Amino acid sequence: MSQPTLHPPDFTTYHDQSQSPLFSTLPPEIRTEIFKYTLSPIEDKTKLYAKETYWARPGYSAPHKTYTELLRTCKLVYAESWFMPFALAEHSFYIVARDRAPSTRANWRWEKEQMEGWLKVLNDIHREGQDQGQGHDGRKVEVGDVRVFAQLYLLEPGMLLQSVLDTEHLLPKRVHLTLRYTDFWYWEHNRPLYIGGKWVRRVRFPESVKAFAVDFESLERRKGEVDILVSQAVEKWVFRRKDGRTLAAKSAELATTKWTGSSMFGGERWIRDEVRPGELDYYVVTATWKLQPPSAADSASEEEKNDMTVRVPDGYRQLPPSFTGQISISRGEMERARVEMDTPAEQAVNAIMEAMEE
Repeated sequence: MSQPTLHPPDFTTYHDQSQSPLFSTLPPEIRTEIFKYTLSPIEDKTKLYAKETYWARPGYSAPHKTYTELLRTCKLVYAESWFMPFALAEHSFYIVARDRAPSTRANWRWEKEQMEGWLKVLNDIHREGQDQGQGHDGRKVEVGDVRVFAQLYLLEPGMLLQSVLDTEHLLPKRVHLTLRYTDFWYWEHNRPLYIGGKWVRRVRFPESVKAFAVDFESLERRKGEVDILVSQAVEKWVFRRKDGRTLAAKSAELATTKWTGSSMFGGERWIRDEVRPGELDYYVVTATWKLQPPSAADSASEEEKNDMTVRVPDGYRQLPPSFTGQISISRGEMERARVEMDTPAEQAVNAIMEAMEE
């Protein structure tokens, strides 16, 4: 892949903008907050994802976009804020089957190579700034957070997540892993939740990482199972950085969210778990593993000898689905029977059966 060749303008000379209140009146701290607000990414609502997909969800209802017009206003603005679009962005990767990610995001290996190219340019520019005495302090450029969406069958071996974390020049302070309802093993068959622990032992985070958050998501009906997994994970899981420092979580710092999404994805309407026609209610618990003092590394070594797998125990009584007549109906069946998304599950199944008999 050809490397980007963008370079900043020559900043050895520029207008001091003394006539501008932005520079002559406001202190740098306030100016920085203004620049951060302006250069923070937002969802591009002109390119909304279809709701009936695996990937449309709060915070990711559309591709993220950063408006960079501010950087073109003058050299002094550019000199103070050129790195912010990279530093403020959440850089996402989909370690999933191709049909589980937006079509433009399905090749995470290619995206990794592309990011390495851009980050190389960013670091080269940073070094040039140091050489020109533009106020840099000699550290490497730290980019924004990293978000990973991963199916368990690709996450659990550990190699693919490690490959993302090993992206050259990628130095995030925070990594966020989202395990969606459909990322779990055999979710289609309503199997008890579990997560194999091999990846917990294998993964080593960059030395820049200070926090690792994991979203555990399932249906509202199955929130008891989610709570069990999270409780076990907080107790068992200890993550390490490449320098040996550890990250640990506390049960007192969990965060819970809920949201409602379409019951149609993968060309199937999953009527088994609908709480209302065409809708599923989700329950999400986020646990955050935070950087521990250097002295905690030795005690963590003993904990790492334990089995890191978390699972719902045998005999756990799962709440029954809201509809037991059938698991799902296909989009094609609905079209042939003229069934709409707001048709109740039982009526939809009956209409499809009648259409098949005609």
